[in-house]
Amino acid sequence: MGKMLMVQIAKPTPEGIEQTVFMDYSDITKDVEITTNRMDTPGKMTFTCMEQGGIGIPEGSSVEFSIDSLILFKGYVFVIERGCDGETTYTAYDQLRYLKVNASYIFENMSLAQIIQRIAADFGLTVGTLADTGYVFPCLIKEDEGCLDIIFEALSQTIIQTGKIFLFYDHAGALTLVEAKDLFIRTLIGEGSLAVDYTYKRDIDSDTYNRIKLVKKNEQTGRTDVYLHEDTETIKKWGVLQYYSQVDENLNEAQIDEMCQCYLKYYNRVLQTLTIEALGVPDIHAGSIIPVRFEDIQDLKLSRLLLAEKVTHSFDGEIHTMNIEVKSFEQLGGVSIV
Repeated sequence: MGKMLMVQIAKPTPEGIEQTVFMDYSDITKDVEITTNRMDTPGKMTFTCMEQGGIGIPEGSSVEFSIDSLILFKGYVFVIERGCDGETTYTAYDQLRYLKVNASYIFENMSLAQIIQRIAADFGLTVGTLADTGYVFPCLIKEDEGCLDIIFEALSQTIIQTGKIFLFYDHAGALTLVEAKDLFIRTLIGEGSLAVDYTYKRDIDSDTYNRIKLVKKNEQTGRTDVYLHEDTETIKKWGVLQYYSQVDENLNEAQIDEMCQCYLKYYNRVLQTLTIEALGVPDIHAGSIIPVRFEDIQDLKLSRLLLAEKVTHSFDGEIHTMNIEVKSFEQLGGVSIV
């Protein structure tokens, strides 16, 4: 396993001239951990090394971690922690960290890709491949909201409106939007195949709703229009679990009603969560579609394609392990997705 941790540091020469220095930290680094989440959170890498003298990598320095030329992470140092023995732990985040800033926008007749491009341009971020989702927002108004929240909210709406799963993430230093089916991993994870342990959880507590109530202010009548869809069968079993939200005033009745139906279809289920401890596969990250099979879990007796919500890769010397969290087994499962 050819690991490489390259650090790009800006520092002055003895003559006071600014220069960029590239350094290989691979030999002195231990305990590298890379975590990616499918929604709402920047990619993160922590690594620890022994240093003599002052802190070697200043804040803002670029770091890149790769295995056999495959870049797993590229980002910038934000946090430095040091002990009295000189052991220093660095925390770096990818470009999504720079979107954790508030701004105001009006997006008219723009797709998610165009929204990302506009915000990225305002903050000087590098953009890579942005898929055409096929959905255009008629009008999206955001006032003093976090840019990362704006993009992921638009991503969620795009997924609901199109019925397709898209992933927004930083791919090797470039903001990227792709359809999840393009991130299909052929390596089976399960009993007899890489997995060493798992935890299985079922709940209706955190992200399950059987009544969807969407409201919109009606300027003409001065009242609030209410749109409601519910499932009486699951209400009988679980009680009323209501999702409530105020929607964009520019949406028409048909659009809101369709949104209501889509929300009910998506959230009206038992949420299943599976956390897997396994030997590491470098190209698996949050958003990857992975074949999973565990005979002790009813819905996974046969291999199914599941969407990775969170993935953490850990490197300790030559040992590479990973922790994978997958949810909502009902959402995927058939080979038709790929």
